[in-house]
Amino acid sequence: MAMQPRPPSAAFGWLVVLLLCVGQVISMLDRQVLNLLVEPVKADLGLSDVQISLLQGLALTLFYALAAVPLGRMADSGSRTAVIAGGALLFGLATFGSGLALGFATLFLARLAVGVGEATLTPAGVSLIGDAVDPRWVGRAIALFIGCSFVGSGLALIIIGGVLDALDRAGTITLPLIGAVADWRAAFMLAALPALAFALAMLLLPEPPRRISAGDDRLPASAAWAWMRAHPGAIVPLLVGLPLLGAAQFALNAWAPTLFIRIHGWTPGEIGRAFGLLVMIGSTGGVLAGGALADWLRAKGRTDAPLLVCAGAALLAAPFAFAFTRVDGAAALWLLAPAVTLGAMPFGAGPSALALIAPNRLRAQLMALYMLLANLVGGGGGPTSVALLTDRAFADPMRLPDSIAIVVPLAMLAGAAALLLGRPAFARHSA
Repeated sequence: MAMQPRPPSAAFGWLVVLLLCVGQVISMLDRQVLNLLVEPVKADLGLSDVQISLLQGLALTLFYALAAVPLGRMADSGSRTAVIAGGALLFGLATFGSGLALGFATLFLARLAVGVGEATLTPAGVSLIGDAVDPRWVGRAIALFIGCSFVGSGLALIIIGGVLDALDRAGTITLPLIGAVADWRAAFMLAALPALAFALAMLLLPEPPRRISAGDDRLPASAAWAWMRAHPGAIVPLLVGLPLLGAAQFALNAWAPTLFIRIHGWTPGEIGRAFGLLVMIGSTGGVLAGGALADWLRAKGRTDAPLLVCAGAALLAAPFAFAFTRVDGAAALWLLAPAVTLGAMPFGAGPSALALIAPNRLRAQLMALYMLLANLVGGGGGPTSVALLTDRAFADPMRLPDSIAIVVPLAMLAGAAALLLGRPAFARHSA
């Protein structure tokens, strides 16, 4: 039997978590910047809401359908730090390229490459945390890592909103070798720069040794599918329910800023500051609370704790997600706050469930599969479902609140139902 490697120090483990959290913020800055630029991009490139939703969702998630699981396999068998560094370099360059887009096709291709950021960062990052951090703290460490994506989303809204206000006051922006650029193009280019520094930092980070358990060595590529076939009751509800909850959250993050701009007349800077702070504080707090609550309930003997936390939070969030679309201005923001906070809790509790039940050498592959589904169903389906209702069913851009009121609560309720059905099998497997 293989000997266990000496575990990393607690300081090194939390250094890994800190660096990955910085990367998560940078990844989300590049990924979410479009959500505050919907109206100027639509006007400049002549796009519809459906095309915008494809740039927000499908363009980022299509890469998952092609390469997320192979990248997970690469992270399980090779250097996870190198995988993350390569992804960061590519999504930084792609975000800069988004600012040079000439139309829908070129912007779609650039956004497709941005999807590499999450496709490499999250599966490999969760695997790194699983080996670098004391197992007693893995739930909270992963929740902190996932929660930083919401910090990045909030910072993107605040920073880009402020940058757009500053660019608007500055007048025409002229860049060396490029010439005069629109404000939204400059915003994309500025958002790309931190990714390059993060790529270098990941290359300098030592790879932590893997914890070894029986049967972890030399697993074939088919091992993940064989493991899932052997444990369908434990894994399938996670791979169905969590992506549905992701669809609700992706739809809120994608379209809530546009709702305030289009319906309530707020400026990008105003909603950027307000919604950005809400996402930074509420969503991040929700993710951390979800992970901590799941850890606490497990310590009390609730082996189904991650699923229970996810489903309960979604059921509580759904009424608020409906109500904020029915009122105006500041009241809408106050009702949106609990929907965003409660809706984020599954992002802390849910991924920790995968880390707790998956064998070490399958952990990144199963996380990659989860991210594939979460992004295809959540990132692709959530925003596009809202846009399809607005453009096709209602055929009126001012009916955006009605589209959100239908898609988001229904996705929350369906996801909660799937997770509740999976609780008994998950509890038996993780006992």
